Amino acid sequence: MTPVRRRAAFDRLLVKLAKKCAKRLGLAYAGTVRKLPPPPLPGEKPGVARYYLNAAAAGPKGAGLVELGRTADAALRAAAKWAETGEGRKPAI
Repeated sequence: MTPVRRRAAFDRLLVKLAKKCAKRLGLAYAGTVRKLPPPPLPGEKPGVARYYLNAAAAGPKGAGLVELGRTADAALRAAAKWAETGEGRKPAI
């Protein structure tokens, strides 16, 4: 599988996972946000990306960001590593 296809598969996984989390929380899915860490200073370890669900709640609360849970976060980190390197099996929800 090419790097472009792996990245597309990762993006589809991210959307499916975010929609699943939104449904579980009783929110309307509005999108996903991937927050990349700032570049590390020389000699520092790079930070990790964080993943959020952009969701809308019924009523006056409106829309907001919800950080995905530990299980989803771990699955996304494994999938991101696969998308970058192509090593191992294609991740699934």
